[in-house]
Amino acid sequence: MLILYELALSPFVQKVKIGLREKGVDFEARDCFDPVHKANFEQGNPRREVPLLIDGDTRISDSTIILDYADERWPDHPLLPKNPADRAEVRLIEEMADTRLEALNYCIAEVMSIPVGADEAVEQVIANSKAEIAHLHDELSVRLGEGPFFGGTEPNRADISLIPIINGSRAMKNGPTSGALADWLDRMVSRPSVSDTISEVKAGMGAFRDLMARVKSGAEKRQIRDHRLDWLIRAASISSTSDLKLGTSVSQPNSLTDQGGRAASVCTARVKSDQRVLFPRKMVVLSH
Repeated sequence: MLILYELALSPFVQKVKIGLREKGVDFEARDCFDPVHKANFEQGNPRREVPLLIDGDTRISDSTIILDYADERWPDHPLLPKNPADRAEVRLIEEMADTRLEALNYCIAEVMSIPVGADEAVEQVIANSKAEIAHLHDELSVRLGEGPFFGGTEPNRADISLIPIINGSRAMKNGPTSGALADWLDRMVSRPSVSDTISEVKAGMGAFRDLMARVKSGAEKRQIRDHRLDWLIRAASISSTSDLKLGTSVSQPNSLTDQGGRAASVCTARVKSDQRVLFPRKMVVLSH
């Protein structure tokens, strides 16, 4: 049985689940923080990142690498086109979804935990993020053209990578409301692969709230992907390393480290104008 360790709310998990379902590949999803599964998850991926795919003795993390593996392991219903130029276009869109649009959604959700008006930088991050989302949606509308999907008559990796992110933007009132991209969004969410995944996201909200409560209490550590931190810094107009206060290297036995054993760095971003802390929580930054 193919096993996928997940946190249902993660857009990268959603991307993999939709991709496997579009290919007709069965899998068993396991909550990575469920006490029954947590030890096996951490053993399979010391970085403690989801998604994690287990196929027999094979362990694969990173959503893009997982879908590459899926296309090679189960070649029916390929998610990438054959033409090299078309493949390049899909990969460009996938990169936009994974490292730009996802970071924007994340940053808006992150700073909204700070009371509005508590700091001008909070409002600045939200405004800059919303403007960038609108700009990227316009670019995607041009790339989509008149076709029903980015993949043409059927969805491909571009559609699969975008749908968790753009649907998340819509949930935060930042999604497309009219035009080609809004029509594409409606077509995508009507597909069983997507609607089933969205239903699982809704069902997993309770577990996610429990996880956030454990993070707040210190029982769990949060892990911030590097592309998210990059946008947080740029959206707050932090323009040089002098505007970023770097903490000491973390080397305690219980700290999060990557697979090479290198210690992560703890960073706290501060706003240049008044040196007030912008982000309410320490952030552990691990490169992919």
